[in-house]
Amino acid sequence: MKYEAYVDMLKSKFERHFHIEKDIEVLGNKIDMLAKYVNISGRTFITKNDVIDRCENFEYCYIKRYDTINEEEAAAYGQFLKRTADELIEPGRDHMSTYVTGVIIGNNINDNVKKTVEKYSYSKAFSFYLKGWCDVRLICIDLGNNEVVTNKAGRKVKKVYQLTP
Repeated sequence: MKYEAYVDMLKSKFERHFHIEKDIEVLGNKIDMLAKYVNISGRTFITKNDVIDRCENFEYCYIKRYDTINEEEAAAYGQFLKRTADELIEPGRDHMSTYVTGVIIGNNINDNVKKTVEKYSYSKAFSFYLKGWCDVRLICIDLGNNEVVTNKAGRKVKKVYQLTP
């Protein structure tokens, strides 16, 4: 599968629920596509103005293409995702969860890169979980071998990124 066809497939999956931006710069890194999801839900008492509680859930998907991916680039992309989680997420009192998903797309990924991606882990609790948490998912797409490699947190969404529609 070609890169453009794969990104179009992802875009069609994301369009319904995500706000999509293309070719942007985040913290000094060029990103091919950013998909943002926001879900705010709450409980009310008698009228809609009598709010008992609210919770906010977010997801940010950063998609980037590499011609060839080596271990250093995969580790650097993981550090970029960690920086976005540390610097860009500002939890309020109603914040529940934020997922930062980084997708690296390339051709013919070697075993060392796969090990680097599988070992990657980062999560953060805000105010002892009183203001929620953040998990970082790292997903590596091998277009040459039609393979998807994820870290432990990314296994939950692996099906979304499978190469077959």
